[in-house]
Amino acid sequence: MRVYLDHNATTPLDPRVRQAIAGALAVTGNPSSVHAEGRRARDAVETARRQVAALLGARIEDIVFTSGGTEADALGVIGLGRLARAAGRPAVALVPAIEHPAVHGAASALASEGFRVDAVAVDENGVIDAGALSSGCAAGAAVLAVSLANHELGTVQDVPALARIARDAGVLVHCDAVQAAGKLAVDVAALGADAVAISAHKIYGPTGAGALWIDARHGIAPLVAAGHQERERRPGTENVPGIVGFGEAARWAAGEGLAAQGRVRELRDALETGVRGIEGARVHGAGAARVANTLNVGFDGALGEVVVAALDLAGFAVSTGAACTSGTVQPSPVLLGVGVGEERAREAVRFSLGVGTTRDEVEALLEVLPGIVARAREFR
Repeated sequence: MRVYLDHNATTPLDPRVRQAIAGALAVTGNPSSVHAEGRRARDAVETARRQVAALLGARIEDIVFTSGGTEADALGVIGLGRLARAAGRPAVALVPAIEHPAVHGAASALASEGFRVDAVAVDENGVIDAGALSSGCAAGAAVLAVSLANHELGTVQDVPALARIARDAGVLVHCDAVQAAGKLAVDVAALGADAVAISAHKIYGPTGAGALWIDARHGIAPLVAAGHQERERRPGTENVPGIVGFGEAARWAAGEGLAAQGRVRELRDALETGVRGIEGARVHGAGAARVANTLNVGFDGALGEVVVAALDLAGFAVSTGAACTSGTVQPSPVLLGVGVGEERAREAVRFSLGVGTTRDEVEALLEVLPGIVARAREFR
């Protein structure tokens, strides 16, 4: 038996999404062509755009399809940063240390263009310090990047309040909602951000498809100068099957996906209760609001990578943190960012449940976990 508990890395493809993709594979036209085949492809893309817009409470024309959440983050952070600097704002990007590697990568690209990247302080639960943000904005900045839900801790930020602080100071706001979509109701108007990124494969859709919502007031330039697709904001022939699958996943996430979160939370809480019964266990981020599916825990004296490997052999897929950085020997930047020391950060294990997770699977994990942790401690 295999039990998959790494949904924050990627989610399994929903059967209805697979069916939608299969249908789209039969579409032979280019969405930019004016003949019947091209119009059919264009209709498929625009139907998906409406579905993604509905998930975000957004206008259809403000949705830009990308190759995934990473590109959406890059387009949002870099695009807003360049736009603000051109308008006379200081070349400063405000980025909490706990942001996803995609956001830090985009900030590094701005740094190569002369931006200064300043960290924004967070507390021990990964919650952004509003006072520190206010000070950073008052000192002068172009763009703030903030995740709605953290990819490792599951911590939920009060983005509307943070966005008000930033925008009152003239700072544009990019919100990474990749880990929030489908778990929380995401409404771009309520968030108050200037750009919001999401990804298909975090909501039971295909890899290779993402989207950026960008406020129509902001005429951001594409990252690559080429074709005229996506209203001049993202060139390249659209990935019709991926986009169609994304649209179906967004339709599901806005309804059944959100409705399932109460049951997911009950299972996560049952897992957390069981984990706390293991001597030397500590839960990271437990003092803040979290999305329903995420549990990040450290076991004193047990390396996280050893626990993960042993669980894999026992039939359980979990991780130590972001999939983008798995396989590295460095401690989690997120945990270091919330003040967890290097040794303790190396002991972290992330369990991320999905809508298909069952109580039997959670109970099976809790049966083997204490013994695995005990054996992992022998390696230290």
